[in-house]
Amino acid sequence: MQKDPSTVCPIHTLPPGVLGQIFAAVCSNDYSFKVCCPSTLSNDSLLSSPTLLLTQVCSSWRSLISSLPNLWSSISIESRHLYGRPALAALVVTYISRSGSAPLKFRLESDSAAPEIELQVFDHLLRNASRWSDVVMHVSPPWIQRAASKLESRLLSNSPACFPNLEYFTLRIHSERSIDRKMLQTLPAQLIHSSPKLKSFSGFGFNLSWNGIGPLPGSHSLVTGLVLDKFTGRSLAHLLRGFPFLKMCSIGGFELSDSDNHAAIFLEDHLYLSEITHLSHTSPWDTFQRGAWQNLRLPNLVSLELHYGDHSISELSSLLCQSHSPLRELELHNFPVAEIIRLLHSVPTVVHLRVYSDAELSFFNQLTTGLTLSSYYCPVPNLLSLELRWNDHRYKRLSDPNFKTLQISIRDGICGTVDSRSVSKAVSALNLQKLAVQIRDGDFLELELLYEMPEHRLSSMDLTAFQLLDTYHD
Repeated sequence: MQKDPSTVCPIHTLPPGVLGQIFAAVCSNDYSFKVCCPSTLSNDSLLSSPTLLLTQVCSSWRSLISSLPNLWSSISIESRHLYGRPALAALVVTYISRSGSAPLKFRLESDSAAPEIELQVFDHLLRNASRWSDVVMHVSPPWIQRAASKLESRLLSNSPACFPNLEYFTLRIHSERSIDRKMLQTLPAQLIHSSPKLKSFSGFGFNLSWNGIGPLPGSHSLVTGLVLDKFTGRSLAHLLRGFPFLKMCSIGGFELSDSDNHAAIFLEDHLYLSEITHLSHTSPWDTFQRGAWQNLRLPNLVSLELHYGDHSISELSSLLCQSHSPLRELELHNFPVAEIIRLLHSVPTVVHLRVYSDAELSFFNQLTTGLTLSSYYCPVPNLLSLELRWNDHRYKRLSDPNFKTLQISIRDGICGTVDSRSVSKAVSALNLQKLAVQIRDGDFLELELLYEMPEHRLSSMDLTAFQLLDTYHD
């Protein structure tokens, strides 16, 4: 029998350029090198690297992959897995070195002080700071202090050449107790000023201040996303002037710097129109001091998230009215019903309303009453969905008899809100045809209802809930 000639696998016949693109696609998801736990319930270490796996197929692949630095330029490390493992730490350093001069993407997590083996890897990352492109660090104060020390000369120079490739930067401190407060203010500003390509900055645990640096108007024109725990300065307009094309801003609070005076600020600063479309106040324990919203307009704002606190609702309401903001999505945390309705009067364009509360059942009755059309005024005439999230465990489960009371109240509230808009012609409303309502206990969906006006039908995603509602239907 004549033997068939040996054949070469088709993939081995591809030109190196095409093969390299295939390898790049295989290694493009997430990170090409990861040291982590296989699950949240395990303390074992898992090393995952498609790049290393490909090098083990054959010598030609290994040679080709070794010549492609982009395949070695993204890593994710939970540093505790390096503890007592010098060989693994050395492998990480070698892996980073293989990336040559390619932009570096990495994620580093550590909730403890850094021992020497872990610092071996961290120091290597710091030495390659000029190549940083996409960085996520969730670390404890010792790591931040070491980074500030190693990068001090770069940061103090405020030169754009310090981080020429940095586009995305996220830094979260696990504990702020043992870290220099001044560092918490100056480090974000120094990083921002030293990164000409920066598009997004997230500093959790940081209080940004321009003091001593000063925002250069338009200097951060590429930044579209900004997350901060707090800003210290003249006002939020003072913060936003340095980011002319900012679209998303999430901030915990604002405080007036010691060197600023409200009267002088009002006379000195000009009105600033921000391009922001999404604004969030995300820290309920922080507040906005008086004057935070002055000299600011948000004419493009479509999404707003607020935690109730000491910040002035009247100032914010005035800002929204004067900005003529086309707000569509509004998320409110722990607001009294009266303040919710008061704020809604400033933004009648709201379509989706999400309310978080720990209040009792009466809260829902008061809210739906406030949203119901009166003969003279229609609050939020464009409202299409209402989502309620609260943790009142007395009405939590479908098996709880009290839940029936909740369902009846919800039904009456929804029907009253929709019917009042659909039958009245005393005001200018958009004849609301349906209203979706979600009731959540934390993140768990307990009840989801949809009222549809043409059939006067109230339906539910949960069969049991629907049967109860049908039983109690008048």
